[in-house]
Amino acid sequence: MRKPAFTIGFLIIVILALSVAKAFVSNRISTSGSALGVTRDKINAYKIENTLLSEKLYSLSSLTYVFSQANGLGFVQGKSKFVITYPIPIAIKQ
Repeated sequence: MRKPAFTIGFLIIVILALSVAKAFVSNRISTSGSALGVTRDKINAYKIENTLLSEKLYSLSSLTYVFSQANGLGFVQGKSKFVITYPIPIAIKQ
């Protein structure tokens, strides 16, 4: 009776050990594979492209650029500046 219990226990231990080894090897292969390197390169290229596009978007949406484009297209009217040198009192003292 002891021999089958020993064999079953030994087989369970071997199965667990091989499962852990398989997980370890799979993890090592997945983090050092050539496909992972290519994917990292693509991610870095996309990050750089996103940075450049966001900077271009910021410069194109700035008020200075919008004003200059509107002025070039004739949408801006030249208005004279009105400046008050002496402030007018808002309420009259009674």
